[in-house]
Amino acid sequence: MNIQPDTVLHRKPELIVEIDSANCIRVHHDQQILQFDQYGLGLLDAFYEPRSVREGIAVVQRRLGGRRATEEIVTTLSQLVDGGLLQSAADVGFTERMFPHGGYGIAALNIAILDDPKRKRAFIRAVEDVVTPQDVVLDLGTGSGVLAMAAARAGARHVYAVEPARSGDLAAKVAADNGFEDRITFIKGWSSSLMLPEPATVITTDIVGNEAFDMLIWEVYQDARQRLAVPDVKLVPESFRASIQLVEIPETVVEKQRVTKRHIETWRNWYGFDFSAMYEIDTQRVAGFYERPEEVSQWVDMSEPTDIFVASLADDVKKFESEASVAITRTGRVNGAVLSFDAQLSPQTVLSAAPESGSRRSHWFTACWAFSEARQVSVGEQVGLGYRYQGEGLSAVWLREGGNA
Repeated sequence: MNIQPDTVLHRKPELIVEIDSANCIRVHHDQQILQFDQYGLGLLDAFYEPRSVREGIAVVQRRLGGRRATEEIVTTLSQLVDGGLLQSAADVGFTERMFPHGGYGIAALNIAILDDPKRKRAFIRAVEDVVTPQDVVLDLGTGSGVLAMAAARAGARHVYAVEPARSGDLAAKVAADNGFEDRITFIKGWSSSLMLPEPATVITTDIVGNEAFDMLIWEVYQDARQRLAVPDVKLVPESFRASIQLVEIPETVVEKQRVTKRHIETWRNWYGFDFSAMYEIDTQRVAGFYERPEEVSQWVDMSEPTDIFVASLADDVKKFESEASVAITRTGRVNGAVLSFDAQLSPQTVLSAAPESGSRRSHWFTACWAFSEARQVSVGEQVGLGYRYQGEGLSAVWLREGGNA
């Protein structure tokens, strides 16, 4: 390719990169391994967003000095172009790479999300509840662009749709095909590093995780509210109400998540070695995992769901602990807890992520915790549970000391 200072280059959307101790990089691409000097990584980062050659070099030059460094940067840039890592046209469409390297650019994830009409229709109803013709909407993690298009269809003056994955390029084509090309601006990147030409009056997003916070919605919202929106910005979703329930998890499920005594005996018989240390260490934790909601709904409930926290996404992020006293409703065996939540998407619309609300079409999972040991309980007994949000999407659940309230 003949590149000029004004040639706009696009980086290949997904690459596997290795960095050695000298800060030189090797890139796995198109069934070959390409090696570049210390400037290669900076240039790949600079062209994550489409830029002209002149602009890309300027980004990297800010960190360096001297004529020789500039000459080396230009040489490396030419090598990246010759290797096909930088190109004059963007790759549009779903990636051929499998998960996790394909990220949200793979077709399977987009299919699963759009093939969940209960969740997506609820979000669209909430957008229609909130958006008015005066609104400027910021859609975070737009993915297929469905919420951005819903906001435009609801009459928003303009929509800014942000997506770091290559699905955003495809979403722009879908929006254009639906007549929204002039109403929606698609921005490739992360919201934490961008600025908007005008403040948003509505922020929408479906980065709602299996455990509400685990996709960092609260942290992302806080940054966007403080930098990219008006003070009284409207949010979709606006809050979460979470509940916790004691259950008897099937042993076949538990044995996939934690080391049990049966494992130790089986492995001793199979291999002739004692793995007891693994069991002893594993008893020191409560094992968190995700399971399909339609599977969880078949487990034996040992209590009713009990509220454990309410969180407004309009508040600043905080680490917190909360406790609940859970009444046992069935005599038997308790070995785990299930956490579910209702998302208040708008004043009129609530989305339930409870297991019984799920189905094979649900693209969410249910957050579960397996205790280190099962315990026998009786009807009417009170069991104390604790929940901690540790920030950055991390949470924990535990039995309170002694197990009783």
